Amino acid sequence: MAFTSDNRPHVMGDLIAITGIVENGDTEADLSAFMTEILMAQMNPLEGAGAPGGATIDGTTVKFVDPGVASGGRLFALGKR
Repeated sequence: MAFTSDNRPHVMGDLIAITGIVENGDTEADLSAFMTEILMAQMNPLEGAGAPGGATIDGTTVKFVDPGVASGGRLFALGKR
């Protein structure tokens, strides 16, 4: 299980947007290497009718429902650097 971030994060002043892929079976992603505070996060399955999107935030960790599809899900998070 792992979160793989896209190569280039998007930065806007003191904000950073992180996107990436979560593997099938994952239920959380630690973003402490990228940001000090998560303002919002969303995870959606990459295909078909997987688990519902959405996420909860616990410090710098995003918690979500297992994507439920073989290809995993796409995570988007906006936070402070």
